[in-house]
Amino acid sequence: MKVGVVLDGRRSAAEIAELAQLAEASGLSHVWVGAGARTKDHFVRLAVAAAATRRVQLGPIAVSPFEMHPAQLGLALLTLDEASRGRASVALGSGGDLAATLDPPRTGRVDAVSESLDIIRALAAGGEVRYTGRRYRVDGLFSPWSGVTMDRVYLAANRPRMLALAARKADGVMVTDMPLAALGPMVARIRGELASSGRASARFALSNWFVWNVQDTREEAMSLARRQLGFRLYYIRDVAAAIGLAEEDARRLADRQREMVRAIFLGTTPWLPRPEVADRIIEHLTLTADRRGLDRCVERLVEFERCGLTEIALAPHGDPAVAIRLMGEAVVPQLERSA
Repeated sequence: MKVGVVLDGRRSAAEIAELAQLAEASGLSHVWVGAGARTKDHFVRLAVAAAATRRVQLGPIAVSPFEMHPAQLGLALLTLDEASRGRASVALGSGGDLAATLDPPRTGRVDAVSESLDIIRALAAGGEVRYTGRRYRVDGLFSPWSGVTMDRVYLAANRPRMLALAARKADGVMVTDMPLAALGPMVARIRGELASSGRASARFALSNWFVWNVQDTREEAMSLARRQLGFRLYYIRDVAAAIGLAEEDARRLADRQREMVRAIFLGTTPWLPRPEVADRIIEHLTLTADRRGLDRCVERLVEFERCGLTEIALAPHGDPAVAIRLMGEAVVPQLERSA
């Protein structure tokens, strides 16, 4: 299983480049830059990182057609691919914090992502692009590329329609905060969709965006996890049963999720559920431990691989440089041995 890192989208271009160099030196396969409502331009910063690295793949996660027209998104992606000499990736989503601030449509989101895939493929093929979809139209745009192999377009997806679309048209899928108890059935669903679409599963990337929160002390780790708890709740009602969370608690968390995230952005103290509920979410939806619990975190990653993941995208809490070095020392060698 390949190991990648997800960097905070608020970091500067220089910081992203420096951390990408460290990730490459530590043996990580991928550097993702997280999107959101408090982020900077992903593609510009990743182009700076591309100039500072040679091997590691680079991409934003997740970019929505409701924040960037698919044609412009495709041009930015292919320019990054050119600058990085074939190392660009992207995870397309149907929503997200940034898109939510721009009044996205309530319906037709999956169709919009599907059309985005079509337009990106057309731009990569080259020549004049003429495309008429239900949501987007491109008429007479000439692509400056020809025959580019763009086979690293993921969908950020947790729900059935987006998973089915990924299996039909994308190169991989990245689920978010997916606990081990729910991962097996989801992988089986994706493989079934791939088979129905006549596509080989061996070349399809299966990744999971998951928090890496190993700190010097457990108190520090738990404090960071509780502070960021709102970001773990986008799909809490979908996974509640799998992690033994009562439906009433899941519903309350879903209702207060936006408020919790807003508090984080504002720098105020977010509302938290009662401790046993928070601890259950942290236990199942993050890798949170002190250094003594590191081995168990690695064991859980091996279990993810056994469930069918081909990649993992680890989003570090705390100092990302410390986390990247630890991933390189403790995670990458173990997963290489388990392969």
